[in-house]
Amino acid sequence: MLVGTNEAAKLLGISSPRVRRLLLDGRIHGAYKISNVWVIPLKDGMPVLSKGKRGPKPTWQAIRREVMTCIHINRSRISQNYKHGQNLPVIGVKRGSSKQYGYEVEVTGPCRVVYRPDQPKDCGAKVWIETLSPVLVA
Repeated sequence: MLVGTNEAAKLLGISSPRVRRLLLDGRIHGAYKISNVWVIPLKDGMPVLSKGKRGPKPTWQAIRREVMTCIHINRSRISQNYKHGQNLPVIGVKRGSSKQYGYEVEVTGPCRVVYRPDQPKDCGAKVWIETLSPVLVA
């Protein structure tokens, strides 16, 4: 059976301008035009539509959550340096899942010093510096 755009719109439950847009995009299978009238074949009583893209590709980007940088002094490394006469870096800088040690750290923006003896960090630190600013480790 063949139908026009108005009948197809009623069957699909959408507007006839939307059906015409689907026809222009080539998303209705087997449809063809006779002079200025669209003819749409039915399969099991309904027009056959192909899947489309869900709109234009987004130009936005998801907001990235800012990762806190935590700076602390590793007391066990200080003890190890003293006992074994070594000179290992003792300042730990942790940002996300990466950890870096250095001898000198420069915070290039605002920061805060935190003292929590009742809630130490996983590493055991009770005093540390937190910042969202860039940190230079030397």
